[in-house]
Amino acid sequence: MIFVFSGAGAQGIFTCRAALDTIRKDGFYRIVLTPQVVAKSRVDLADVRIQSLTDKRFVSYELIDRWTTPDSQEQWLELPRAEITQKDSSNKHSYITLQYAEAYEVDRLAFLIQSPVFYKREAHVALEGGTPGEWAPFVDITLAPGKKTFDIPVVKRRRLRIDIANADNSPLVIREITGFQAAHYLVAYLQAGLAYQLLTGNAEAVTPNYDLKSFTDSLTAAPPMILPGRVEKTAVAASQPIAPAAKAGDQPSGNRQGLLLWGILFAILILLVYFSVRMVKAITQKERHDRV
Repeated sequence: MIFVFSGAGAQGIFTCRAALDTIRKDGFYRIVLTPQVVAKSRVDLADVRIQSLTDKRFVSYELIDRWTTPDSQEQWLELPRAEITQKDSSNKHSYITLQYAEAYEVDRLAFLIQSPVFYKREAHVALEGGTPGEWAPFVDITLAPGKKTFDIPVVKRRRLRIDIANADNSPLVIREITGFQAAHYLVAYLQAGLAYQLLTGNAEAVTPNYDLKSFTDSLTAAPPMILPGRVEKTAVAASQPIAPAAKAGDQPSGNRQGLLLWGILFAILILLVYFSVRMVKAITQKERHDRV
């Protein structure tokens, strides 16, 4: 049992890949979309595909996350640590810049504030514009001892800035700011002994329309999880002609293939000799006719 998709409705080139471990047992699996995979993907994840390395076909999947499946249990993946710089300005504002290695999807920010003990500061998260150094407010937050973790609208950026209004208070001493990505899973039926890979990074891809949801809805337990490997550069066409897999008994042996090739060459040689003889006869007859 396997659900496959040939990619006929997709376009473009996938520019990134991540290998999956070889499957040891047939069944449904949850493939975790790590921050590194999501960073290379579109915001809507429409360009993510599972490909079998055996026959190069795309495998059907169901995307599970807090947006596609609101009733699912929400889980979070911690982002790689950002480089944090804080500038306490004379205008009574503190500007904290978060610099990530990639344009990660940031869905939650958690603050670890060392001092003071009591505080309540209005702040906003800002996004960098097209020109470096230009920032636009994105979402407002209020920092307080009982409120230091904030869910924010989906954003994919390498840099974020947090503008904290200190009023007449001393600046906050912030020990750490941790970013989180909401968990995204691809639920797919995979076959034992086969190798698969994730493909992504295709600006032209369209959201696939699979019928697998009719089968995943009946799952009574969460499938085992699979983590993809390191994300690598690649170039894989979205639409690939796929020949039907031949049965083991239909595969010609090496000797049979060799005999077939020699037979074809011999037939071509016979045809060449035949047409050469006819051509010589035609030329000879023409010369005799001209003499007469």
